[in-house]
Amino acid sequence: MNQEDATRTANDLFESWGPFLLRYAVRMTRSFEVADDVVQEAFLALFRDLREGKRIDNLKAWTLGAVRNQVRKHARYLRCQAEELESSDALDLMPARPRWPDVAADFDDDAPLGLSVLSCREEEVLLLRLQSFKYREIAGKLGIGTKSVCTLLARAVKKLQIASRSARNGELARKPVRSEVPDALQ
Repeated sequence: MNQEDATRTANDLFESWGPFLLRYAVRMTRSFEVADDVVQEAFLALFRDLREGKRIDNLKAWTLGAVRNQVRKHARYLRCQAEELESSDALDLMPARPRWPDVAADFDDDAPLGLSVLSCREEEVLLLRLQSFKYREIAGKLGIGTKSVCTLLARAVKKLQIASRSARNGELARKPVRSEVPDALQ
């Protein structure tokens, strides 16, 4: 198909099918501006493919698929954007008061609860997670899989719960016995 025919076909389809695709994209993205960009990208891709002579049997189905793919691409882009976290200086200026007083009471300064109940790897993973690192970032930093990060965090939380419980009961904090950690977390 030459450029003139590709232009005519794309324009005709845009006039008849474009409003439906725009409504569809708005429902998927919940943003008119993003939906408009998505539909335009889909029709530009259609025009390019028609101009290059690619065979497209059902133009409406092809553009609907192109819009769907553009919406997914946009959603992936948004997910990959870096999180904007509060700078640590601003957090230092905040007053130190417990957000949940009943939970804060479980962690008295006098209690012998510490990270000593954790293995070195569990402690590393826990500390990185507490610094707002994502699972995949922790995995990359430590050279382990994301499933391993999940497992290590679950073990660390379970060990700290057991140590906290024993500290509240007046017992010395100790390393949990293997039988106290559920099999699913081992």
